[in-house]
Amino acid sequence: MTSTPPRGARRRRPVLIPVVVVLAAATVGVSAALGGLEQAPKRPPEQLGKGAEVDQGQMRTVFEDAVVRSGAKYEMGAPSKRYLQIVLKVTNQSDRTIEAQTMDTALPTVRADATTIKPSSEPGDSGPYIRSISKDHPYSQLQPGVPTTVILSFEMKPGDPVPKKVRIDAATYEWHRDFFTQKHYWQRVLEDPPATPAPKKTPTPTPSSTGTEPPRLGLAQPQTQQLAVVSAQVDLPVRVETS
Repeated sequence: MTSTPPRGARRRRPVLIPVVVVLAAATVGVSAALGGLEQAPKRPPEQLGKGAEVDQGQMRTVFEDAVVRSGAKYEMGAPSKRYLQIVLKVTNQSDRTIEAQTMDTALPTVRADATTIKPSSEPGDSGPYIRSISKDHPYSQLQPGVPTTVILSFEMKPGDPVPKKVRIDAATYEWHRDFFTQKHYWQRVLEDPPATPAPKKTPTPTPSSTGTEPPRLGLAQPQTQQLAVVSAQVDLPVRVETS
């Protein structure tokens, strides 16, 4: 049985390719093999502002507001503490209920002015508190096809200044079919991080000089963690809510 893409998944139509296009592609391939072409430059993320709507594949996200306020509103924290909250309107475009916490991976990085607050480098920081809001109460799920308010809430330390703006990275999900199981699911688009210069090699010590056995070949190498492909960056001015 063939799985049908849910709402938001684009169908690909078959395309007739003229012979001229095929020959041109072959010529490009030969030129590239001979070193005549360079790799195409990476497309930079689209730069957007308040009110922007981004189609992320699995969800469609409107970036509505960034506000500093107490945790009393929407029961999103302690009334005596301050929180930086990012307010979104999210439509789940899949055909099943998903967790509001999915927005944690859909928005992989958040910066307050020049400081990255997500992901945080501080030990013990579990990230923002994320909830969907309905009738002024927090919930944990996003129903299919229903535009829902979602809030990412970051606790602020006493004395922390109010940032002027936040910048949010938006990732993209694609409708993916598993090669082995043939099942379909939404998968975040990833890429390898930029290449870094290889460290200088040091001579391998020999048993005669150290009295120990040198490292054996064939040991597993550390894996490079892939990064989310950022399709858009959204800047939101930060306001302060006193009531």
